Amino acid sequence: MTLRCGFVGLGIMGKALAGNLAPKGLPTLVYDLDEAPMKELAEGGAKAASGLREVAENSDVIGICVPADSHVRDVLCGADGIIENAALGTVIAIHSTVHPDTVDEMAAQGKARGIAVLEVPVAGGPVRAAVGDAFYIVSGDEEALEKVRPYLDAAAGQVTYAGELGNAAKLKLALNVLTNLSFAASLEGLLLAKAMGLPQELYEEGGQATTMLNPLQLQYLGPYKMPEEARRAEGMQDYLRGRMEIAQKDLGLALEMARAHGTAMPFTGLATQVIAKVYGVYDDDLR
Repeated sequence: MTLRCGFVGLGIMGKALAGNLAPKGLPTLVYDLDEAPMKELAEGGAKAASGLREVAENSDVIGICVPADSHVRDVLCGADGIIENAALGTVIAIHSTVHPDTVDEMAAQGKARGIAVLEVPVAGGPVRAAVGDAFYIVSGDEEALEKVRPYLDAAAGQVTYAGELGNAAKLKLALNVLTNLSFAASLEGLLLAKAMGLPQELYEEGGQATTMLNPLQLQYLGPYKMPEEARRAEGMQDYLRGRMEIAQKDLGLALEMARAHGTAMPFTGLATQVIAKVYGVYDDDLR
């Protein structure tokens, strides 16, 4: 029996992940408050849903990729939410980076209705995700994982099982610290190189040759090849601001976990204070 896939949340990452499903032969139903990405994915074979209920009632596995904990709760437990309307045996894959307690809460709600909840945060960036090479970290019931393996394999080049619920979120938070601090370091190195009169291409070549710059960091540095005027343009600033807000949320969760476990993270704390600079956002009140 072919696995019926649903997907809710078609932002930059969500659209990249969901875009792999229908082309791999998986019946796919997608939903987002913004109709534009639904129309785009429909051109690739997916079907645009009218709402959460339609996704819940017609899917065996449902991916959730929304911005934050509150959105996950609304999608899963709100009016006409997924958990209330999904069939017995449905598997929900939470791709959003959220607090481990949120995952436990959603899993308990799902279990009460015979629905399995897996946490499946994604790493590697949207460029890799769009070509089916995402890195999925999975925690939760292994039987549920195997049931939805075709869904996971459609978008991921690597699927790593991290054990009990909560472990995947914890690993993703730690990786997000690594990612964002590496962005800050790669930017400061670039700014120094440019200040000394070196071209960005030479800096990137040196960084790659010494394995200090990876593909994700090179994608991050891409906007700095543009003139400053282009980076200040409204559309580019909206894009950069969106990335910054996700980073703020992720680093905030990491610092919350660090405080709970008595771990000092001074560099992460500093990064949150200069996050607008790290992401090239020019809002004066964020500097």
